[in-house]
Amino acid sequence: MNGGERAEGSGRRRTIVKVCGLTRAEDAAWARECGADWLGFIVAAGGPREIGPEAMAAILAGLPGAVGVAIVASLGPDEALALARRAGAARLQLHRVDSGGWPADFPLPCAFVTPVDADGAAHGALAPQPHLVQLDTAHATLLGGTGMTFPWKQARTLCGGRPFMLAGGLDGDNVAAALAAAAPFGVDAASRLEGAPGIKDRGKVRRFVAAVREFDERATDPA
Repeated sequence: MNGGERAEGSGRRRTIVKVCGLTRAEDAAWARECGADWLGFIVAAGGPREIGPEAMAAILAGLPGAVGVAIVASLGPDEALALARRAGAARLQLHRVDSGGWPADFPLPCAFVTPVDADGAAHGALAPQPHLVQLDTAHATLLGGTGMTFPWKQARTLCGGRPFMLAGGLDGDNVAAALAAAAPFGVDAASRLEGAPGIKDRGKVRRFVAAVREFDERATDPA
C-alpha cells in the first residue's frame, strides 16, 4: 500500500521516517540503526547529494532488507524504472514529473513531490491515487534539501484526508510540531540532519527519529 500505515491492533500511529540525501554507507547504516524506515538517495535529480544508481546499489547491498528510495527528476516511467532497478530501490520519489500520465500499475510504489509555497499554496496538482503525495517547500531552483518549512497546517487541507509524506526543513527540534499540525503518513528530512551536504550528523539523525517515535507513543490514532 502506498498510503498510511498503523501498528496492527494498537490504535497508535506509526509514522514512516525517511532519512534522505544519503551519500555514504556509514550514514545509511546509522539511519537504519536509529530506526529510520526508508533510506533516500539522489539518483538522478542533480545537486551535491546525487550519487547515481550504482553507488546506491552498493550501499544497499550492505544493508539487507533496507527500503531504499531512489530520487529522480524530469524522467518518464521507463527511464525511472530502469534507474530504480539498477539502484536496487524498493520505491521511487519523483520531482518535476507529470503524475497524471504515470501508470497506475507501475511496478514500484511512487511518491510524487508537490512544492508548497510560504502561503501554503500547492504548485501543481497532487498525484492521483494510488500514488503517494509528498509535500515539500517550494524553491525557485532547488528540488529539495532547502532546510525551509511551509505552513504545516495547510497540508491536511491540500491532501483532503489522503495519506501524504511531509518534507521541508524538518529536524529533531520541530518534527513533533509538524506531526501535530499535519498528521502525515510519513516525514522526510535531509539537509537539517547534516554537518555538510550529503554528510549526516549522527546526533541530528538520532534526535530526528527519536522525536518522531516519541510523538507516536503519545498520540492515539485519530481514525
